[in-house]
Formats: sequence, C-alpha cells, structure tokens
Amino acid sequence: MDKRVADGVMVSALKKVKGIVEASPFLFEDHDKIIDIEQDAENRSLMGLGKVVNTGVREVLTCDYVYVALNNMDFDWGCHATLVLIKDDEVVGEEVRDEGVIARLRNKKNVWFMHKNFVVYKDKINFPQDIMKKICHFEIPWLPAEWCTVENDTFRCHSIIYANPSTPSDVFLKDQYFRGLDERGLGTILVGVKL
Repeated sequence: MDKRVADGVMVSALKKVKGIVEASPFLFEDHDKIIDIEQDAENRSLMGLGKVVNTGVREVLTCDYVYVALNNMDFDWGCHATLVLIKDDEVVGEEVRDEGVIARLRNKKNVWFMHKNFVVYKDKINFPQDIMKKICHFEIPWLPAEWCTVENDTFRCHSIIYANPSTPSDVFLKDQYFRGLDERGLGTILVGVKL
C-alpha cells in the first residue's frame, strides 16, 4: 500500500479515538533522535529502585509505519500494565489497573504491593536485593492498540501497537509535531503498524 494512503487511513483512524486530539505520521528522520533521547533518559533513570528501559518505544519504532498522537485525559489506557519489573526476561512485578484483579491479589501471600497499583511477585524475586544488585530492571512495554479501528478494506495490517515515550521524548514530539502544545493533561504516544 502507498505510504500516503496508509498515512491518511491511520491518521483518520487515530483522530476518531476518544482522547486523541491530533495525530501525524512520524518522520523517519526523527527515529534516531527519539532513540538517543530514550537512551539518555534510560541512563538517567533510577526510579528510586532501579533502571527503567523503554522497550515499548523501541519496538514501535521497528514497525512498518509509525505515527505520533497527542492525547488528553480522556484517553483510555485500558487495563494493560504500563510498567513491569523484569528479572531474567520474566515479569516479576507489574502495574495492575483492574480493581477486581487488585482485590484478588491483595489476598495472596506471594504478592507485595510496592504502591497502590504495582505488585511484586515475592516467589519470583528476592526483593529488594535483586533490584539493588541490578539483577532486575523496570520496563515500559509496548501495548496493543485495541482502541484503534481501521475502517478501510484495502488497508490490511497484522497488528497495531503503541508506546508511551519518556518525558524528554514527549517534549520533543510536542515541539516537532504539535506546535509545542504543552497544556496540562496533554501527552504523546507513538503508534506502530505492523503489516
């Protein structure tokens, strides 16, 4: 499919999503800049308890088509974890947004709540020693963009995913794509389409 046609279809689909204010094709020339910004943010990140790696942005940037969207507080992030704790490629802690799941987890002995929505599975980690020894790290994963519906019979894609950029990347994206808009409650996401 022609990129201009795909861009028109995707930007239109993104703008129909509740909570997305604007959307634009992501420019290839900004790819390395975002990777550099994310790497710098990762190098500085220590979320109090360990390194934070934005694997989600890196994965989205490998997609066939990439878009940047400006979202407001009406955007529904869904119940997927936007932050996970990883040890040896296994999730040993995660953000939980579903109140029913939180209620069930509160009764389990192998679960410790780091804060209201973040659980650590005590049987999978020696906490906090594994974090202090840097055996574990936090990741911001990519998420399935289940909220994005493409209404075009000629546009066939395998999957649509999205990721939450770091604060410095968010500022760069707002400046580059959305005239520096930085009103309270506005953020950016990167959306990737795999054909």
